[in-house]
Amino acid sequence: MRKRVLALFFSALMAMSAVTGCGSGAAKSETTAAAKGSEGGESSAADKGAEGEKVTLTVFDGYAGEDPHGQYIYKYAEEYMAANPNVTIEVQAVSTNDIYTKLSAMAATPDDVPTIFFTSADAVATLHDLGLTADISKLVPEDLKSAFANGVVESCMLGEEMSYFPVAVQPTAVIYRTDRFKEAGLETPKTWEEFVETAKALTKDTNGDGQMDEWGFDMVGSNNSSGQSRFMAYLWSNGIECVTEDNGKWATDITEDQKFMDAFSRWTNMNVEGIVPTGITEVDYPTAANYFAMGYASMFLTGPNALGVAYANNPDLKGNLGSFKMPGDFPGTMLGTEGYAVSAHATDAEKEAAIDYLRFFVEHDKDMQFWQSSGKIPATAEGQKAEYVSGEDYAGYLQQIADGCRPTVKFAGVSGLKSALGNAYASVFSNEKSNEEAVKTLISDINELLEDYN
Repeated sequence: MRKRVLALFFSALMAMSAVTGCGSGAAKSETTAAAKGSEGGESSAADKGAEGEKVTLTVFDGYAGEDPHGQYIYKYAEEYMAANPNVTIEVQAVSTNDIYTKLSAMAATPDDVPTIFFTSADAVATLHDLGLTADISKLVPEDLKSAFANGVVESCMLGEEMSYFPVAVQPTAVIYRTDRFKEAGLETPKTWEEFVETAKALTKDTNGDGQMDEWGFDMVGSNNSSGQSRFMAYLWSNGIECVTEDNGKWATDITEDQKFMDAFSRWTNMNVEGIVPTGITEVDYPTAANYFAMGYASMFLTGPNALGVAYANNPDLKGNLGSFKMPGDFPGTMLGTEGYAVSAHATDAEKEAAIDYLRFFVEHDKDMQFWQSSGKIPATAEGQKAEYVSGEDYAGYLQQIADGCRPTVKFAGVSGLKSALGNAYASVFSNEKSNEEAVKTLISDINELLEDYN
């Protein structure tokens, strides 16, 4: 059974695009060791806890190879080492796709597992199931826990264990062109039916050549983690749980009933109706983010990091973007907390130094350079007061956080679940199957997956 589970996990991960949380730019793969600082400072908890013991922290970092915010990963590491000369931090820039694949392979050789590694809410359950994540609940001081924003610590919990250290939150919402909405006299949609009608009104042939070149909905239709995660969020917002725990066993409410068939068909029919970009199966997150930044689309279901991409590529969008909560009567998003797990195989000194460094990471930069340049929302309550998140562009995300998000998915087979969902919509987009045929296959695949975990 475990072999099949791991096979499903590997196949899903190999299909992932290089994205963090709800999607981000591709990370570079080269390895870089942060230069050790030479200037000393006051002794930190790492010094005192390790009694001056030399500690090396190796880091698999999904942020480090990304522009423009990756530079701050190295900057923060260098600043920490300058103040803590007994600690050396070696950063390896690895795409999130490769991080999970490499870590899964390392489960059999724990000595190879890095001390710290990037993770997020939709992957940590699988890494925890593989025995890779340390319980840091007693390592993170209570005053630091209380400094995180509402719901953040809870989103990092798997049972009684705090499975990773939060850095940013990435709830899903819809960013949109406020200027185009005003020009067309449109209100932000509250239901998915309204969303489709709004997207139709925003889909245009701007040059009169008979081909649509401006789409209402910037759908990520690729069959990878970015597309799959967005589709699952859409299903959640429609009241479809996908997988639930029932009396100690995993179950699904994905069936051939009308509620699911309507939701599934509405998603795939947006391609038929031409309100999403052409060649939808090839539209991954980086492509969609570029389309939105260049003005080819007017609504984008995504995490707040896409705002950073949009402004970096098209500064003229400043003042013309807003965000609104996902349509639907149900929360369609987890808080999307992302950050760093500490290896369960690290020594006590390494674990203590790792937590001390991560605290430094989230607390020391009052200008919030990493978060502001990436467009991410800080995990701390103080960080969420930063000026850059106070505008209309972040309003939908902050409203969703205030209203409450879904709890973190604790199903260790979530990668296999997402893969099954992706295969279903992709088979319709490519005209291989009808909606009805795709749903039948999806139900069979999910039931087989749940059998493995039950």
